[in-house]
Amino acid sequence: MTIEALAIQSGPIITFGYIMQVFFSLLIILSLLFFMGRYILPRLRVNPQSQMIKVLDRVHLAPQVSAYVIQVGQEAWLMAVSNKNVTKIDKLAKESLPTNE
Repeated sequence: MTIEALAIQSGPIITFGYIMQVFFSLLIILSLLFFMGRYILPRLRVNPQSQMIKVLDRVHLAPQVSAYVIQVGQEAWLMAVSNKNVTKIDKLAKESLPTNE
């Protein structure tokens, strides 16, 4: 073999079969990601349901600032929550709470 023959074959050889193999591999990976995102991940999420503490309402006041109405037992509070602190504003009257009927 001559040096010219070695220099020509040292580059990567990309054929139609190689492109199709990469395309189908990518299609299989994207299909698996879609299936996992659609069916498996929602079943893995755990939303703990508390029996004592309930968030009755939430209002976003500004970016990273929200107001919450939180019920603990028979009492409820209006609270302001930001990314730096939590402030209890006021205790709410029992008459203003929704009933569980």
